[in-house]
Amino acid sequence: MRGIILRKSPARYLRVCIAALILLAGCSTGTSLYSETAYRQGVELKVRSLEMISKASESYSDHQSEAEMLRRDLIIAYEYAKGRPDNEISTRQWQIMVDPDRSLMIGFLDRWKDRERLSPAFIREYRELVSEAFDQIIGLESGKIHPSSIAE
Repeated sequence: MRGIILRKSPARYLRVCIAALILLAGCSTGTSLYSETAYRQGVELKVRSLEMISKASESYSDHQSEAEMLRRDLIIAYEYAKGRPDNEISTRQWQIMVDPDRSLMIGFLDRWKDRERLSPAFIREYRELVSEAFDQIIGLESGKIHPSSIAE
C-alpha cells in the first residue's frame, strides 16, 4: 500500500509522515532537553541539502564527493539524535530523512546517482518537501526546554 501511495504522490506520503510525527510529538510524555549541537546540525544540513538539491539538474558525477559528504553528515546527525536520551521523536524524523526507502535526502541522493541528472520540476518539488521536513526537525529541537531554564 505504501508503495502505491508513494508512486502516486511522494509529496502526499511525506506530508502524512510529517503530520503523524507532529501528532506523536503532542502525545509524548518525555522529551529530551534542547541541544545546541542538534539545532545547529539541523540548520546546517538543511542549507547544505537544499544547495545540493539545486545542483541535481547537473551531472551527479560532478558533485559525487560533495553528495557523499552530505550523506555521511546526515547519517551522523541521525546517529547523534538516536544516542540522546528521551529523543525518540527527533530520532524518527532523522530516520525518515536518511532512510533510502522513504524518499527524502538519502533517497534523493540515490535517485540522482542512478539517473545522473534530475528534471527541474522534480527538483522544485523535492526542495519544498525537504525544506518542510528540516523545518519540522529544527522546530522540534528549538521548542525543547533549554537546560539553562531548569531550576535546580
